[in-house]
Amino acid sequence: MGQQQLLLLIVTMIIIGIATITAINTLESSQVQANHESIKQKMIEAANYAQSYHRKSDMFGGGNGSFVSITLEELNLTADHTLGQFSISDESAESFTLTAIPAAGDEIDIVATIYKDDIQITDVPKE
Repeated sequence: MGQQQLLLLIVTMIIIGIATITAINTLESSQVQANHESIKQKMIEAANYAQSYHRKSDMFGGGNGSFVSITLEELNLTADHTLGQFSISDESAESFTLTAIPAAGDEIDIVATIYKDDIQITDVPKE
């Protein structure tokens, strides 16, 4: 009877170990997904600021119908944010690109192309 109880104890410990590892992995992937969703929400807010900047006259600190001189400050962002690193590129009169390197997870970058009346957000796999 002692061997059977010992075997049951070992099997129970193995099952508990597997369940614990599964729970930790689930929490980690959940944290990464939450970080990516927060970045996308931040990009939507930034698009709102950008579109307002595009419409404003340069006399009032706007772009006067252009995104050429837009900065992260106008988008209410910093380059090193708690969610990740943000940068602006490809500024033109009609659009610009906002790129985020997430703080959590290292498989993708999140790229938003912001237009005067639209935003397109895509996940770009890292090479």
